[in-house]
Amino acid sequence: MSHDTLNYTRCAVIVHGKSEFALVKYIYTNLHLPVKIIAKDKGRGSIQINGLPEYLMKKQFRTLKAFADEFSVEYDRKTKRLINFKLFIIMDTDDCDEITRAKYISKELFDGHPLKDYIVPLYNDTNLEDVMIKSGIMVKRIPDAQKGSYYTKIFPINTKPLSIDTVNQVRIFAKKIDGVKETNMLAFVEYCFQQMPGEELWG
Repeated sequence: MSHDTLNYTRCAVIVHGKSEFALVKYIYTNLHLPVKIIAKDKGRGSIQINGLPEYLMKKQFRTLKAFADEFSVEYDRKTKRLINFKLFIIMDTDDCDEITRAKYISKELFDGHPLKDYIVPLYNDTNLEDVMIKSGIMVKRIPDAQKGSYYTKIFPINTKPLSIDTVNQVRIFAKKIDGVKETNMLAFVEYCFQQMPGEELWG
């Protein structure tokens, strides 16, 4: 079940808040992949679609070289390109208008930014909680104050070695969100499996 340790980061994820932070950590610790989570105060602060253009003006995002250095991404000095890398962004869509939402999904929101070619916009309509209920992962809504502890309970960090069981945990999650039209988070799970030689998501 082991796969080669990857020297470079193949994937980074900008998360909306603490719920998304817990979910991404659950996925990458079960698959033992070197995924970088980019968040405000480990998800305790939120990043919203409206604020993404400003957030991506921080110095570590301004050039591909700066980004590669900050997040250990392979960088080709000749072509000035990142190699084998995607930047996923997981956002709720309930805190912006329809025009901004459409620009986010089409990537028009990132026009002119050096990372645009690497960005994969992921959405949860209207938020992650709606998607979790729709997929049957959650049975009811919970107060905001309890979300951090609740999500770490349903998406616990895996501290065990990589095994069929840990990989299957992620397959179970993927099966539940497969076909839920209110989200495209499956693209992130599929990419993670592509980084694991010999493993297939639906294998």
